[in-house]
Amino acid sequence: MKSSPLITFLLFLASAIVTQASSTAPVSETYSHPLLNQIYEMHSLAESGNEDATRRLVAWLEELTAEQPENGILLVYLGSAYTLASRDAFIGPGKLRYLMSGRDCMDRAVALRPEDPNVRFIRGINNYHLPTIFNRRSIARDDFRKLVDQLSQNPKCLDPLTSQAIYYYAGLCFAQLEEEKNARSSWQKGLDLKISGPLTAKITQELDQLTPTAAGK
Repeated sequence: MKSSPLITFLLFLASAIVTQASSTAPVSETYSHPLLNQIYEMHSLAESGNEDATRRLVAWLEELTAEQPENGILLVYLGSAYTLASRDAFIGPGKLRYLMSGRDCMDRAVALRPEDPNVRFIRGINNYHLPTIFNRRSIARDDFRKLVDQLSQNPKCLDPLTSQAIYYYAGLCFAQLEEEKNARSSWQKGLDLKISGPLTAKITQELDQLTPTAAGK
């Protein structure tokens, strides 16, 4: 089965954007359970471009989710791992299958644990960076709006780095929707965490560029 030139291009673009998303994601301290910590560490290796780590992560998470099919945390990590496997796969139908499997796993994970901010964050950051042709940007926006609401009700529900990443991406989403006030508020909350790092610089730059006419672009 041959892929059309359009699908080939979109899959190449998706792979590049998934790599960009990986470099933007924060180093989180959310999980202290030994198993989840091991998954997180292997996932970080996979994000860095280690294809062997990606293959081992997918195989491991497939085994774990076969034993615990209702475990939302494991499912969302499997979905993210499938997305990384799509990045590494040759251009063709298999690449698209990995991408769609990742989407389905993450959606199921959120359906199982809709109030878990960790699950929703992983889906949100993945979906935000997919090309708009896959129609996932609105889901990412809903995820980040929900996450901002959760942080307003319980600021300690996530570690500071993950919280700052949420405020950064929520600000981008609000700006795209021409919600300047919400964008400015989210970015300011990210700065208020007083974290020294690359996301602080990105937020500062976005705030400097935010105007009523710039929102929505």
